[in-house]
Formats: sequence, C-alpha cells, structure tokens
Amino acid sequence: MHHQSMEVETHTRLQLISTEQKFYLMPIGSQSDEVLEIDKLNCELLLTGKSSIVSQLVGDKRNICVLLGIIRLLAGPYLVVGTNHREVGSIDGHRVFEMTGYDIIPFMKSTLHLAQSQERDNRVFLAMMNRVLDTPGFYYSYTYDLTHTRQRIKNMINQNPNFVFQPFFSRADERFVLNSHLLTDFAVQPELKRFLIPLMHGFISIRTCTINGKTFQFVLISRRTWYRAGVRYFMRGIDNKGHAANFVE
Repeated sequence: MHHQSMEVETHTRLQLISTEQKFYLMPIGSQSDEVLEIDKLNCELLLTGKSSIVSQLVGDKRNICVLLGIIRLLAGPYLVVGTNHREVGSIDGHRVFEMTGYDIIPFMKSTLHLAQSQERDNRVFLAMMNRVLDTPGFYYSYTYDLTHTRQRIKNMINQNPNFVFQPFFSRADERFVLNSHLLTDFAVQPELKRFLIPLMHGFISIRTCTINGKTFQFVLISRRTWYRAGVRYFMRGIDNKGHAANFVE
C-alpha cells in the first residue's frame, strides 16, 4: 500500500439541492446511499439515506466539486462550495485539482432583518471573502494528502500504523488546511468524513522531465499556512507560539 493511499474514500462529485428549509449534498456516480442534510434554520447537520428522503429532493439543483464549509456573517450562515476546477496533474496516480470557481450561498432569503449599517458591513465581509477566494492557488485532491510532505507521512505511519485509516480531513496538517475553520461544525461529526476535503493554498507544478534518456516526474508543492496570514504591512514576525507570518513550506 502506498503511503498516500486513502483508506477512507471521499466523495468526488456532489449534487447540491437547495429547498425552502434545507440544503442536501448528494454524491454523484457513487454506490453510496448517504446524503448530507443541512438545516437552514438551525444549521443542524444530519447524515441520512437517499431512499428515505427522495420525495423531499425538490428544489434548485446544481453540481459542485467540493464542500468548503459554512461561514457565519452578520446576515447569518453561508454555505461555501467549489463549483469548478481544473486538473493540474497527478501524483502516483492521484489526481490533483486547482479550484477555478466557487459560490457563497446564503441560508437566509434576504437581509431585511439587518439594520442599514449591518447590511453595509455584511456586504464588506462578503467582498472580503470573494477577494480571498478569487485569488488563484487553491488546491485539493480527493485521494492525496497535499498538506503533508512524504517525510511526515512516513514518520507518522512509523509512529502509528493506523494513521492512514484516519479520516482524510482529521489527519491533515491543520496549518495548511485553509477551510479548517469553515468545516468546524462538520469535523465534530465523524460520520460526515467522506464529505470533507482539505483545501490548500499555495502553488503546485507537476511536470514530466527527461534527463540523459531517463524520464521522471518532477513535482513542486508550496504550502501557505493560514496561521498569521496577511499583508506584510500588518503581519510580521512570529507570535508566542512560534508561528511566523505568512509561512510557506
């Protein structure tokens, strides 16, 4: 077994169904019967069976690539999803993607419950979210752990042979999981593990090279931590836990 093989398979494609009261995330092209149900009123997360709710699945439908999580702003919760991606290559047969499209979907139908100043601030926060997600360089893989170096993976397996059997999201290096906070509510429910994909920000280049008649794959991965991320004018030095500003591995 390759050190990067995923024993807990994740869902690779999802259909998002939005009804009056709930979001449903349903795997596409999978034998799995499980459906993730998100209540728009209280944000309750429930794993249910497709056969038990098929009559309720009437609403706006769209295909998405990845669930990024939930963020709470002044207007209420928003569901954040990746809608498009491009394949940048494969590592040992594991496909790696860069996110090229996303959506931030409100739970609430309107912002009429907000005061004028709150609505203005909410628009500012949404604009900040869009500015971040519009930045290129967000990567993920459904089967390969992009947050760890091979050396770390090998060391962790040596220390704990069951490491590769842990859920994909929970075993990732949190420093490089950009959507760690967005998936907080999901991560505490182990039964949702197949829906959770770590999103990494950085740079990945995968090339096939030939030198002296020998062909090999050259892979360059840089990972940017979300700890103390920010523009240089506001974020410098290290904190009391040793986290350097804008650290890149």
